[in-house]
Formats: sequence, C-alpha cells, structure tokens
Amino acid sequence: MQFWPGQSAADILSGATSHRRYLLCDINLPEGFSLRRNVCIHIAFLLKTLLKMEESVLVLPPWGHLYHWQSPDINQVQILWSDFFDLPSLKRNIPEIEYEQFIAGEVVVI
Repeated sequence: MQFWPGQSAADILSGATSHRRYLLCDINLPEGFSLRRNVCIHIAFLLKTLLKMEESVLVLPPWGHLYHWQSPDINQVQILWSDFFDLPSLKRNIPEIEYEQFIAGEVVVI
C-alpha cells in the first residue's frame, strides 16, 4: 500500500487513493548555490518526462546553510525557493511545491 501527503485514514480504509507522485530531491550539504539549483533543474526535466505517464509534482527542498555564505547576519535556515526564483514561471512548465507545503499536505492543482 502506498501513502500520499494529505491522505486521510478514511481515504486509506475506503481505498480512495490519489495516484499523484511527489518527487523529492536533495543535494549534498557542501554543494554551492549554482549546483543545488542545477540539480533541481535536471530533476525538473525528469519530472517533465514522468508527467507523460502519471501525475507528478516536484517538491523543492528548503535551502539551508551554504558554505560560501560567510555572513553571520544572513538567515540560512529553511530558505524558500520563492525567495530566490520566480516560481509561477516554473509552475507554467511543471507542477511544483515548496517542501513546507508538501509537509502541510497542501493540494496541488495540475
């Protein structure tokens, strides 16, 4: 049996399951900003292929401490992708959500 974010116990018991898959990506902690961004872009291309077979959503990992950011006054914990990138533009090509939305079980409209 597979479980999905936002799926209730009643859904599981009734057999009403979503067939949407969530693709989570993660990057090694010492990697820099550009490499982290590039990894997610490559995963977005993979997701574009997966969308031909099933509903899929890219879950964007929160940004954490970046080694190259040496300023102690910059908040480097759980930074959202929307702080750096134009996510509505990304959504025009692939369905995506931030990690916090995924954990909260927010619904994604495809």
